[in-house]
Amino acid sequence: MTITLFITLVSVLSTISSLVTEAIKKSVTVTKPTLVVSIVSAVCGWGGGIAAYILMGIALTPSSIVCLILLAPAIFLSATLGYDKVKEILVQIGKISN
Repeated sequence: MTITLFITLVSVLSTISSLVTEAIKKSVTVTKPTLVVSIVSAVCGWGGGIAAYILMGIALTPSSIVCLILLAPAIFLSATLGYDKVKEILVQIGKISN
């Protein structure tokens, strides 16, 4: 797995993870959103990574296995630091300008 492929997978899968997490938050009352994000990012990360490996015919070498393992934590970090933090910053900017 190349770095470009890893970053592409992180970008695409973290976007999917964020959208799924927000859909879950809107449809169900969630008391622990971080737990929801971690579960969704693990499913998206490892599931999407395995699907990409199968579809692209990537061999399971030690380095590709390490990349697959690190895919879910990378997606978790980008998904949690993405939408919620941007929304929080926009709200704070709105309060400052008022």
